[in-house]
Amino acid sequence: MRILLAWVAILVGATGLALDWWAIFPSVMTVSATNAVARSLPDAFIYFWTYFTHLTNLWLLLTYAAVLSGWNWLGWFRRPVIMASAAAFITLVMLYYHFMLAPTLQLEGALGIATVLLHYVAPLLYLVWWALFAAHGVLRFSQIGLMLLPGIGYVAWVLLRGAIVHEYPYDILDADKFGYGGVAIGVAVLLVAVTIFSLVLVGADKLLARRAAAV
Repeated sequence: MRILLAWVAILVGATGLALDWWAIFPSVMTVSATNAVARSLPDAFIYFWTYFTHLTNLWLLLTYAAVLSGWNWLGWFRRPVIMASAAAFITLVMLYYHFMLAPTLQLEGALGIATVLLHYVAPLLYLVWWALFAAHGVLRFSQIGLMLLPGIGYVAWVLLRGAIVHEYPYDILDADKFGYGGVAIGVAVLLVAVTIFSLVLVGADKLLARRAAAV
């Protein structure tokens, strides 16, 4: 069951990313009403991976690959704190999209399917897989700061790139529009949310470990 669920999740995540790639690339590499300048292939590639949804879903795929393969070079993704961090951030992706973005979007076709797969199906599958099959009982509340680091690193990358090309994947990170102070407030709110998710996950980890020991 552990392996089967992982393969189903890999299929879902890979399909979602492939559909998003297929839908986004042609639109950004040609001039249109919504795209004033055609991007080069390298620029389009970088643009695609500036979206946190894409990065977190890739993170999940690498986690499954790390667990299923046992490859040493993917060992970082098998660390319990990193697996829990992935759970916290994919929860943020799901809830932020549902409450902040979905009400303003009407996506159809391949993009609509990809959106459902990446924002709902993949996150829920990972949370179930993590709860059922990840090793539990080793997480500590003192590790929550470490769990937040991938998100902080992402924000730093987006702001650095934005300062150079003046392009941001999300409105909340648009320093040109809101200034760095405004962005800091938005990021702080999101970090509080992820901290809460992380607290819940560490607590769940301890509870799951106790239940497993009692069986």
